[in-house]
Amino acid sequence: MLRIVYQLAEARAELRRIGDRLSGTELETKKEAVERLLNKAKQKEGIILASFDPTQASRPIRVAGSDLDAAYQQISQELLHAIQLSCQNLKIFHQRRIPKSWVHFGEDENVIGRRYTPVDRVGIYVPGGEFPALSQILSLCIPAKVAGVAEVIMTTPPSGEGQIHPALLVAAQEAGIDEIYRLQGATAIAAMAYGMTTINKVDLIVGSGGLEVALAKRYVQGAVGIDSVVDASELIVVADNSGNSNDIAAQLLSQAEQNPLAAAILLTLDPQLAEAVQSSVSQQLTEHPHRLSTEKAIAHHGLIAVIESIDMAIELVNQFAPQTLVLAFKDCWDQLEQIRHAGTIIFGGRMPRAIDDYLGGGSTNLPGGSTARFGAPIGVEFFLKSSNLLQYSPEALSEFAGALQILSQAEGKLANAWSLRPRNP
Repeated sequence: MLRIVYQLAEARAELRRIGDRLSGTELETKKEAVERLLNKAKQKEGIILASFDPTQASRPIRVAGSDLDAAYQQISQELLHAIQLSCQNLKIFHQRRIPKSWVHFGEDENVIGRRYTPVDRVGIYVPGGEFPALSQILSLCIPAKVAGVAEVIMTTPPSGEGQIHPALLVAAQEAGIDEIYRLQGATAIAAMAYGMTTINKVDLIVGSGGLEVALAKRYVQGAVGIDSVVDASELIVVADNSGNSNDIAAQLLSQAEQNPLAAAILLTLDPQLAEAVQSSVSQQLTEHPHRLSTEKAIAHHGLIAVIESIDMAIELVNQFAPQTLVLAFKDCWDQLEQIRHAGTIIFGGRMPRAIDDYLGGGSTNLPGGSTARFGAPIGVEFFLKSSNLLQYSPEALSEFAGALQILSQAEGKLANAWSLRPRNP
């Protein structure tokens, strides 16, 4: 049952509890085993990847071209067209985010500027399972390719027969993936981070895949760049009495169905709407094919809080810093400047989150675990690195030399100060 609270203090306490939901996981129990595996991989002690995962010894780790071709014959034309539509719109979205290199030529021939270049190689981890994680591969690979990354590889767990869902193989090809490997968990992260056998190491690793993957990414951070370690997500809907209970219930369930740690929260001014949403969630749950796991998320990390005002609701949003925020009240654009911490903001209670998953930035790659307080959605910028450009003429340098010497001496950088002394031609 989705719980309703009516007191502000109780709402704050529940939001804190939900925000701390990761602290009670089996983090430490898996940490030692993951670190042993990755440390062994780091030392390259004659390791063959199949030895990490014996189930893969009987078939090549890399997906062959024939398997990729066959995947197109195993999915419907409707699904293929939907994947292509998503790719097209995600490319348009991310092309508008490309930062521009710039150079400024000032007086005395001094030049300042900033240049952006892509990293060389990116690795994406995509979880396996009965249903293919299409939104994750599309929303991570496409911005990398738009940024100009030369090589993007994908690792994903195969089935017990060594198969990968054909829709995932098709989506990977449509998005621009260059290599696909049958690898799972910490094994995959080790392969991408350190490089072994036929896999060259990457510069960045992105994607989520459960606790083991999160721990492995945290371990390799520094050897490679990573996205957020946190593998959890949250959605908050803010609604007044104009909200539609069935639509809001569907929004909450679309969040809760992701995994048992997903947090689904409604902040509303209307007690009647709160009760109607509670009832609708219960009713829609009875028809959900993954009722048990979705119900678990709703029971442990779901909440409806009745709030006195939109301003108070926005204050709670900023404190919680959700991955996704849905504004389902009148004149919601007027509140935009008040919202400081949210990954994606969806305007309108009838706007499905699928718009963001498949046509917008992609909420699957947004920071979770309330990391929207300091993080941002992964986009083109994440796959670019910047270089500062500087050139000062002798005349321009002489103008600043005195101040630069003083600053260098104040920091104890004597050689820095000496380098600024006048020189003979």
